[in-house]
Amino acid sequence: MYCFQYLGLWYEIERNNIIFEIASKCENATYTANDNGTVGVYNQAITAYGGYYSIRGIARVKDPSDPAALEVIFSNPPRKGDYNVIATNYDEYALVYACESIPIFSYKMEFIWLLSRTKSLSPSRINELKKILKDMGANVDGVKPTKQDCS
Repeated sequence: MYCFQYLGLWYEIERNNIIFEIASKCENATYTANDNGTVGVYNQAITAYGGYYSIRGIARVKDPSDPAALEVIFSNPPRKGDYNVIATNYDEYALVYACESIPIFSYKMEFIWLLSRTKSLSPSRINELKKILKDMGANVDGVKPTKQDCS
């Protein structure tokens, strides 16, 4: 992955049931280059109650030999997590996946985002990206469209 090509605005087209995004719509993320080599992250959405939500953070490559595997850090509320770009062509789509284990409950929590440079993706592209997820063993049953009907 070439980070500079990934920069810019991405719209969330589909996602799984992620607790911090439940019932929100019009999610998008903007990625910018920081002087220190990290990536600025700015996520925004409309909440279920019609309010506006945004959060800022940074992303950094975890291992230079694998630039598609990033760690994202948000400060308010504090949150740190993986951000793995599984597939992208930089100008149309990106498939992002992360998985966290919760050892106390022997539970695996998956985070799946299908992103686009525009507010929609073709059904064939969505199916192609979901097949990639299935082939790697991810659970796509809960992956649902994100409403992008905001102006």
